[in-house]
Amino acid sequence: MANQNGDSALNRIFAYEQPFYSIFQHRRRQIIFGEKPDDLANAGSVSQRIWEQHQTYLQRLENFPLKKAVYYRQLQESTGVRSVRGLSEITGEDWSYIARVLRTLDLPAPIQEFLNTHREPAIVKHFHLRILLELVRLEDENAQLARFREMIEEIQVECPV
Repeated sequence: MANQNGDSALNRIFAYEQPFYSIFQHRRRQIIFGEKPDDLANAGSVSQRIWEQHQTYLQRLENFPLKKAVYYRQLQESTGVRSVRGLSEITGEDWSYIARVLRTLDLPAPIQEFLNTHREPAIVKHFHLRILLELVRLEDENAQLARFREMIEEIQVECPV
């Protein structure tokens, strides 16, 4: 089957560039098309351990207390439900958990801003609900900011707050 130029259909080569990376999991290689996630950019090869760490990071990021608190607040406004127990009925989550998450909105605005803009794995891992509630319990904004700076220095992240 030759065309007008005499080229065989079998001799054609198509060039297509698509970024991809490989994940080695359970002794198998899986090819993922697209760019590597930012937190995996420094990993030469993505082993099962690194992949599991990445999945844990994504799960923590999805369940980040400030993010959930904003969701609960928006749910309150959209449904007109004011009580935490009412939110509990809507979401199916424990009312005491919802109340604790909503308390994170009492953090000073600079702390909330910093945590919302810095989503690095070290920050997401360190600032879980218990730690954020520890900051809320300090009640004095200056004490909260000072303690927050100390925590940031402990995990060695640059803090403009």
